Amino acid sequence: MRSRLRLFLLLPVATLIACGGSSAPTIGTIAYTPVAGDYVITVGVGTAGQANFNGNLAVSGTAVSGVFRYANVAACVPATQDIPFTGSFANSVLTLTSASFSNSVATFTIKLPLSNNNINQQIASGTSVIAGGTCALASSTLQAQLIPTFNGNWTVTLTSPSAATATLQVTQSAANADGQFPASGTITCAGSGPTALTGLVSGASLQLATTAQGSPIVTANNSAVPVTVSACGGTGTMTQ
Repeated sequence: MRSRLRLFLLLPVATLIACGGSSAPTIGTIAYTPVAGDYVITVGVGTAGQANFNGNLAVSGTAVSGVFRYANVAACVPATQDIPFTGSFANSVLTLTSASFSNSVATFTIKLPLSNNNINQQIASGTSVIAGGTCALASSTLQAQLIPTFNGNWTVTLTSPSAATATLQVTQSAANADGQFPASGTITCAGSGPTALTGLVSGASLQLATTAQGSPIVTANNSAVPVTVSACGGTGTMTQ
């Protein structure tokens, strides 16, 4: 009887020891795979050196690569110069490092995943630094924005200089070796037949022109919804 009582009293102690010895379940860091495509990466956000890298990111396994062009006020590098980037992602962080341009090297750290802000931009934040050379930029806030494709049929609503409508069909191809996206299309303005166009998507900007005219007759910006557009001699927005 006494041995049974001793066993009964020891059971709660054993239970407490077992509970104390077991580790609480851990919640692992969710890893997000970067979305490949057309990006605008704004560096030096909120500073006098704020500027954009426009280009394409490709994803293969945990490796990421891309080619960008740097449009900056100081013109420290030609706006048409290709700047290759390589990097990788782990634990929801994407790290990109550039090849040397103007003796400078850019390093971006981007926190994933992308999220939609109040104007329907798909963005992620992070930090940027450009070390050395004529393009040097101190460590500062970065914003990466994924630009939706222009592919598809669009309804153009013009409000200036007068109200009018038009239709625009765009075919956006895969990125070329410069990290830019060739595009073609057809626009039908009010009172005229369809006009064939060719051009390029660079970052958020689409520019289309006729072969004969050369200068763009369609310029659109797809950084937010609705898409702003200049076409058919007017300005307005376009929607799908």
